[in-house]
Amino acid sequence: MILYTVLPIETVLEGLGQERKFVDIQLKGLSLTVEPISMEEAVIVRVISTDPSHYLNPRLAPGRKIRLFQSSSLISDVL
Repeated sequence: MILYTVLPIETVLEGLGQERKFVDIQLKGLSLTVEPISMEEAVIVRVISTDPSHYLNPRLAPGRKIRLFQSSSLISDVL
């Protein structure tokens, strides 16, 4: 594969050797793969669903931070 970029190679490959930890969670019946960044927060990596509306929801977009331990009222705000 050839990658054409104006960025230095050090910037492109930064963090490549670090191992990332992913966790599969259930959020109100929806399966998500997340990467924990602290004891309370995680970043959404992947949405696992057969419902197309879940993929169109900007609150479930990959890269979005979510709280892992939410009250039920806050979970309804996400979905």
